[in-house]
Amino acid sequence: MRVLVFFGLLGLVAASQAACNDKPGRTTAADTTRGQALYKDLCASCHGAKGEGGVAPVLRDWTRGEETLTRIIDERMPQGAPEKCDGDCPPSIARYILDTFKGEVVCESPKPLARGLRLLSRRELEATVSDILAGTTAAPAPAAPCGTVSFVYDPKGRAVTRVHVAGSFNGWPGTIAGGGYPLTRAGNVFALAQPLPNGSHSYKLVLDERDWIPDPDNPRRGPDGFGGENSLVDVSCPASGTAPPEKGDDVVASAFVSYPKEARPEAYHFDQHGPSRVTSAPLAEAVFRIAATVSQAADVPKMLACGANVDEACTKSFVTRVGKRVFRRPLEADEQKRYEALALGGADRTKGARLALRAMLTSPAFLYRTELGEKKGDTFVLTRWEVASAMSYGVTGSMPDDALMGAAERGDLATREGREREARRLLGTPRARKHLGEFAEQWLGADKVAEVEKQSALFPDDSPALRAAMREETRRFFTHVVFDGSHRTAELFRANYTFVDATLAKHYGMAAPKTPFEKQAYPDRARAGLLGHASVLATTAHSDQSSPIRRGLFVRRNLLCQELPPPPPNVGGVPKIDPNATTRERFAQHTANASCASCHRHIDPVGFGFERFDAMGRLRDSENGKPIDAKGDMTDVEGLGKGTSAPFADLASLGETLAESRAAEACVAKQLYRFTRGVLEGDACVTRPYETRFRDRGGDVRELLVDLVSSEDFTVRQ
Repeated sequence: MRVLVFFGLLGLVAASQAACNDKPGRTTAADTTRGQALYKDLCASCHGAKGEGGVAPVLRDWTRGEETLTRIIDERMPQGAPEKCDGDCPPSIARYILDTFKGEVVCESPKPLARGLRLLSRRELEATVSDILAGTTAAPAPAAPCGTVSFVYDPKGRAVTRVHVAGSFNGWPGTIAGGGYPLTRAGNVFALAQPLPNGSHSYKLVLDERDWIPDPDNPRRGPDGFGGENSLVDVSCPASGTAPPEKGDDVVASAFVSYPKEARPEAYHFDQHGPSRVTSAPLAEAVFRIAATVSQAADVPKMLACGANVDEACTKSFVTRVGKRVFRRPLEADEQKRYEALALGGADRTKGARLALRAMLTSPAFLYRTELGEKKGDTFVLTRWEVASAMSYGVTGSMPDDALMGAAERGDLATREGREREARRLLGTPRARKHLGEFAEQWLGADKVAEVEKQSALFPDDSPALRAAMREETRRFFTHVVFDGSHRTAELFRANYTFVDATLAKHYGMAAPKTPFEKQAYPDRARAGLLGHASVLATTAHSDQSSPIRRGLFVRRNLLCQELPPPPPNVGGVPKIDPNATTRERFAQHTANASCASCHRHIDPVGFGFERFDAMGRLRDSENGKPIDAKGDMTDVEGLGKGTSAPFADLASLGETLAESRAAEACVAKQLYRFTRGVLEGDACVTRPYETRFRDRGGDVRELLVDLVSSEDFTVRQ
């Protein structure tokens, strides 16, 4: 029940609210029970368990009377199969809705999350490895120069003698003699570290100068024009004098080149969704390569901390100390014995310690963090070490530091006060700032800007350096607001400034900065807060033109957490239109067509507010020789089906509407809940307590983060 629910009920809710004079009859307990069961089975997935709305409108406080509601259910529900609800089904559901869904949603205590294991994401693993090795990377380990791309091929038993790389960067040679970049064989694996120029490149691996295949270790693909696929890679090295984005340790970064990219479920914008993170053969192979690379690069003598006397006691101490850091808890007795045996198994204790470290880095105890807890009544309470890990990955995206481990050891994390104290301390670390920047770019889609295809003839200034600057702008802006600015969500939507380097300043038509990523005020009212970021504008556009639909949906889904149903299957194709018309004129058909209007009147008028910006986020005043009309209407900003209107004249006034919106503020709370917990909330009641406290504290994002990792439900599982 998705599309027709929305089409049928939304129009009625938004229409006249005059109540009918229907007189409901007496409702029995049996009627209520039956109506509740039918509603749960046929309606709740779209309208919400409490009628709070979802991909269909809110049903609470229905004012058009029982007869009208019963008729709509009888004629149209459930979507596509109204025959499933006949007889006394429609009146039973209508009666239940009218008797039950009144006033504000009353939420019980949210149900605890399920117990389980959480496979760390690539980003979390990379940060964790960097922190384990902090200050211990061997000095001789060379840092790969910027622009160096690692190619690795494992034949997996296939008889292969030679492998080379052919691509857009070397003219697609079919032979090594003809200019192919050869991979060197090491054991059973072929590998190459090859400098490439700035730009977006396509390539294939060529086996024995005969078989052309996409790179199995690179999930990024694109059509090759012959029915197959090329592998894709972007290189972006900053110009001289421009500070590159933070990348962490070069050895660690190079080790993770072949790690598989995470899938993201629908409506979940982040890379660490717990339930969908599973192991695979490519992931396992990448883990073994990472463990080998990192353990070899680590300065193990420094980690042993024994000086010249690497005796048995020192080696056992190494296993205890390093094992606790790698597993984020003390080793169990059998684990201690197993890794001691590896470390003490040969005459060379340094080599043995390196082998033990390598084994630890391939252990499930390192790759997963547990959220199993210890039984207490009907629930399970996380152990002190599990709480420390959950807090640390929630606030910093990496393993617990020594101070947090110490707090766990002392039992300080058993109380809300202790967790609050540690959460505030963690927010002051560089890791937290970096982590929150990564939240922002994933929430807003800025992390995908390097992947968007644009027509080079239309956008000749497009480059990897420009796209990297777009991402960095979004990260810096968000973290500035949270840590250095007002700390409040309203500033995200109405700020009249941003952060630009020379490349991005030129793109925006702003003054060249004196320092890399300098804070500058917008020269006019054209842009407003994150709405004016080129990273947002480019990822919500097509390859050759702007898209009011994508941009309107971005506001609805990402900024207001409002989900719209998919288009009906019989909507038909887009009719031919005048190629000289403006985008607004072309999209007028959506509101003229009854099949489209029910949804598009909530999408297009919002997306039109972005029309002064092209597909790369450049400001423009005209399109096809006609002046651009960027006026719009932020309808139903506080919830679909409310029947409200909020006209705006430009992007800045749209930003003001969002800055004042309770729904936009609540959506930030929802998105941060999803990011810190690694799940989508089950229903509106899960995040409602956080949204309320967030609003009461003036929308302070720092306080929201503290609340999210210190509340009582944070430590409980079912």
